[in-house]
Amino acid sequence: MSSFDRNFQPTSSCFGFVTSQQSSNDATSWKKREGTGTIDGMLSEALKDLTFEERQQQQEILHGVQGQMREEENMVQNTLQDLDKYLNNTKRGTYYETAESMNPDYVRARAFRIMFLRGNRYDAKAAAQQMLKFFEQKHKIFGDEKLVKDITLDDLDEDDIACLKTGASQLLGRDSANRQILLQVPSLRAFANHQNELRALYYILMTASRSQETQIRGCAAILYTVGDHKDAKKGVGYLDNMRLTMSLPLYMAGNHVCGDRDTAESFLWSVAVKMLPAKRRARLRMHFGSHTECQYLLSTYGIPSQMLPFRPGTYMVNLETHHNWCQSYLLMEKQKSGHVPSPLAVTQINANDVLYVDRKKNNNMGNQRLRALIKEFSSQYDAGSNETKKLMVDALLGEIRKAGGRFLKQQANCTSERQLVWEELSLEEARAKVTQLFRNNRRRPEASRDRIHGGFIISDFPRPNDVVFGKGARSPGSELLQRLIKNRSHEYDSLDRGMKKDLVDSILHQIKEQGGRFLQPTEVFGEFLAVTDDMARARISKYFRNNRRSINKTAGQSISSTTR
Repeated sequence: MSSFDRNFQPTSSCFGFVTSQQSSNDATSWKKREGTGTIDGMLSEALKDLTFEERQQQQEILHGVQGQMREEENMVQNTLQDLDKYLNNTKRGTYYETAESMNPDYVRARAFRIMFLRGNRYDAKAAAQQMLKFFEQKHKIFGDEKLVKDITLDDLDEDDIACLKTGASQLLGRDSANRQILLQVPSLRAFANHQNELRALYYILMTASRSQETQIRGCAAILYTVGDHKDAKKGVGYLDNMRLTMSLPLYMAGNHVCGDRDTAESFLWSVAVKMLPAKRRARLRMHFGSHTECQYLLSTYGIPSQMLPFRPGTYMVNLETHHNWCQSYLLMEKQKSGHVPSPLAVTQINANDVLYVDRKKNNNMGNQRLRALIKEFSSQYDAGSNETKKLMVDALLGEIRKAGGRFLKQQANCTSERQLVWEELSLEEARAKVTQLFRNNRRRPEASRDRIHGGFIISDFPRPNDVVFGKGARSPGSELLQRLIKNRSHEYDSLDRGMKKDLVDSILHQIKEQGGRFLQPTEVFGEFLAVTDDMARARISKYFRNNRRSINKTAGQSISSTTR
């Protein structure tokens, strides 16, 4: 009942790099590709096999600057029909056929099939081949009884959970293109039996695959073997890991392999690279060097070093976030029943996300941007028909998504700031939130920007030397002003009124001589009011007065505690 190619040759890669040489997509047969040479040479050779347009497309995918995948309903429906045809022609004697006879609704579910189509960029033939391999691998790992069941943590035994918690494979946050980051650190590999690792890996990757955002944008995978992070198991089980990974509907938009150039791993990687089709090679990057060098190279592909769970200096792996992720899923799945899949837990947010915490107002950049869009289009929304309003709501959702934002709500079981876990809202929930914002904006009297007198509006973001007024504003210019206020406060308090004005003027000119401006945020996201010199003088004088009050208050508290 095997759907694997009998001529399959092993390679040492836990990403499942190997794909069909007969398809330009990331399909699923593993025939060995011919070719020799260095890794750099093979990657360069791959580009020669592609047209200019194909090279450009793969580079855009790798760097996360390609347009969003189009999913027109007619195209989706036609591809689903093609998928059915391929499956009907090839399913005989496979575990797919077994699963279909056990629970046809599970196997034929539209969302389930679209997951495989997205994972193969709507190549119906490649998706059909992958579905056959998916059920074969699932049967091999979990057996008949779980073949038509969404796998949860309850389906894993103690050794599986222990393997999951090692962090050898873990989901981080998202890169700058909002793609899910998958990190694999071979030095952390540990298991009682290799089946434990396979079940843990299946759970992690299928959890990522359930997110529609990840299905559409793909995954950025990192294999990190720098320094002491060489494989603890010396390559044992890589072949089975690869087979499993290639059977799962997770689109690898970018593969990054980090390591030392003069290692056995680099030779094994070259074997894996040879087996890649040209398009997949074009999305693979090898990074050789120290921890600092490799992490810098990753940052040039939109994966900042702050996203990686390595402790500064020692480069040991900090597993706190990963363990929080495991615990959040354990708690979340206990609250679920039936076959409804759990939503994807999010432990790391980005600036473009729209966040909901109870009924509190949130000032994350994504929330500010959404409020600005609501205000900008509120008059058109109020004047439109019901159909127009629905289209406008969807358009705003699209704007947030284009910027890499998600609509997230804090999970109810979060009890501390250190263990915040978020849950992505469904499409209907997000629509309801945006619709309510439009209604609230209509009811709330619009704060008039005409009340701002003097100055002029700028639409560019602050420069480093600008002073940005407002609570929580931080910039080098603002910090310079605070230091000047603190250092010259005694001098200011000792001067008469006229001399105080001269001191304030000298500080104002010192800021402006360094190219700084004095800015006040407006209610519109991304807009600032460049205040007049008189307004800036008034603010600086107020800061001096506030600083004096703060000093007096601190001194009073010190005297009080001494007399006690």
